[in-house]
Amino acid sequence: MTDLGRVRSFTPIYARPIFWVAQLGPLILLLGFIGWRIRQAKIDNRDAQRMAALQQESTELLRKLRRSELSPQEYFSNASRVVRVKTALAKNINPNAVDAETAAKAFDLSEHERAQLRTLFERSDELRFSGSGNGAGKISSDEREEVLRLLESLRA
Repeated sequence: MTDLGRVRSFTPIYARPIFWVAQLGPLILLLGFIGWRIRQAKIDNRDAQRMAALQQESTELLRKLRRSELSPQEYFSNASRVVRVKTALAKNINPNAVDAETAAKAFDLSEHERAQLRTLFERSDELRFSGSGNGAGKISSDEREEVLRLLESLRA
């Protein structure tokens, strides 16, 4: 009993400073993980809000297109915007980056529907950039119905 060796303290482990220093690592990791999750939730929420806004814009534009008092310039501009917005919803891309070919590929359209889509975009561009189109200043009801049918057939 004369050789006691190294004497250890009887203080509990949670009362020692080394224990609390060792807890800093997991605490920092936990706080980092919580911050990352909050950031991801905000990003996901922002995407959901953007998608909801695009869906609402598409619905509102289709409602406007069903009314007959729109000028040809407004009508074709709104119709091409509907195609852009629906394509953006289907492929999760920026609607301003959508052209006729992108939309045709996104919805896997037939050759006839592709031609209608190209014509729609061409008419929209013609009316937007020239201020007036070639031909009549009014859209026939048959042409309106054909455009609406094309727009409503766009489903992913």
